Amino acid sequence: MNTKNIYLDQVGFLPKGSKRAVLNFPAKEFAVTDAAGQEVYRGAVTHFGTDDISGVDAYVAEFDELQAPGTYRVQAGGVTSASFTVSDGAYDGLFRDLCKCFYFLRCGAGLSEEYAGPYAHGACHDTLAVPFADPEAPGIDVSGGWHDAGDYGRYSTAGAVAVAHILYAVRFFGNLKDLTFHIPAVPCDHGTLPDILAECKYELDFLLKMHREDGAVWHKVSTRYHAAFVMPEEDKGQLYLYDPSSMAAADVAAVFALAYTVYKDYDAAYAERLLAAARKSHAWLQAHPEPVLFKNPPDSGTGEYGEWEDISNRYWAACALYEATREMTYLSEAEGYTAFLEQPMPDRRWVPSLTGMGWAPVSGLGSMSLLLTGEENDLISRVRETFLKAAADSVETATRNGFGLCMKPTDFFWGSNMELGKHLMILTVANLLEPSEEYRTAIQRGLDYLLGCNALDISFVTGNGERAFHNPHLRPTAADDVEEPWPGLVSGGPNAGRQDVTGKELPPNLPPMCCYLDKVESYSFNEITIYWNSPFVFVLAGIYEAMKQ
Repeated sequence: MNTKNIYLDQVGFLPKGSKRAVLNFPAKEFAVTDAAGQEVYRGAVTHFGTDDISGVDAYVAEFDELQAPGTYRVQAGGVTSASFTVSDGAYDGLFRDLCKCFYFLRCGAGLSEEYAGPYAHGACHDTLAVPFADPEAPGIDVSGGWHDAGDYGRYSTAGAVAVAHILYAVRFFGNLKDLTFHIPAVPCDHGTLPDILAECKYELDFLLKMHREDGAVWHKVSTRYHAAFVMPEEDKGQLYLYDPSSMAAADVAAVFALAYTVYKDYDAAYAERLLAAARKSHAWLQAHPEPVLFKNPPDSGTGEYGEWEDISNRYWAACALYEATREMTYLSEAEGYTAFLEQPMPDRRWVPSLTGMGWAPVSGLGSMSLLLTGEENDLISRVRETFLKAAADSVETATRNGFGLCMKPTDFFWGSNMELGKHLMILTVANLLEPSEEYRTAIQRGLDYLLGCNALDISFVTGNGERAFHNPHLRPTAADDVEEPWPGLVSGGPNAGRQDVTGKELPPNLPPMCCYLDKVESYSFNEITIYWNSPFVFVLAGIYEAMKQ
């Protein structure tokens, strides 16, 4: 913190968008220079002061007027920033990398050099899985899908949420379907699927395998314990299917109903199969009205994804099925869950609400389905107001720190960048409901933070930014012989909880934004997950859509 730094978005800015750098030292003026070192802009620096999330005595340099395309750096007090670009396509590479990252996380078939280049590897985890509770039962084929995180487990709730973030982006923002990022083509009724739908189908096909004939959904498939840091095809442990949960059934029903609304225009038979499976899981939920929660059994140590309630999940399923079918019984069911979702519960971190966007709670995903109906009723009006209120709160929070970041000190826990993504998704939805320069600026500041405008001077997306992190807690990137990880991985980010041993290397009493290490072993700081990537796909799609306004 004693080093002079100029922090900014190391990827770039859109010409007409807000642009800001933050200095951690006093200066009266700053200059922007082009690739040839020529000064193209000069402006005054304003003093913000010190905030509790970063500990930085912040000086702010704003240069919104710089709109000419080019590559630039900010200079002040003898310090030069990382480079950045200004152009209409400033985030094109980032957008593609965030999307293609899911391809690199594919399980089962292996990755070919044609599409994966140096990150190619053989087929993996393609043996039959047996129920953990009955290992003598016949094996079941559940190959496919995406590796969830730093480990090789595949989890129904996490996978459903990641796909949902992306498919909601497809529904709200048509530009995502036009993005190409070089993955294998998938045929459909009218040629081939758009790349983003081809990639989501890979996970949806896996979730169909996790969907049982009775409508229940296996909670997860994994080995008994996490594998060592080996390549995926070297992980030969027995695969186990873990007991169904009501959260898995609800989340999968919801994402299948959502997927139906997208794929019906490309592959009618596939879409109908998804909707039928969604209805079957909903029927299973109706037959099991009490929560069927999940906890890892003894002698098992992979990711748990335990939740303390399933109402937000059931709400999402009901909302998504209503949007897909317009059958009033689903809307009535969704309304019935709101008494729980709207009650204050200040003693829990995962407080139910109508705007939950994470893997738990998921109620905000259901609310987005209601907004997509275009209808007006009391519930949808409440949903609208809840999104607008949450967005206004985020805008107000952003005024409290020099980085203009819509996060509080308490938001810097494990996966803080996911928390940021949730805030930005809410702001993006709010900007759809009532377009606002305040919302767009708060979204930009959040993206700036992710890409380098933070007290660590680091971009939290591999391959994007001059000072991007490059040591994710991720088995294949640690075990392969490639020095750099593939681009587009989003780090979990700063975490004041420091739940791994490397956290002890950091000085005590650090501001929460500074609690981070770029080390493979730092899983509580530097793990990746599919649902830390997917919110930023949604946000980038929204940013490009806002360019039209």
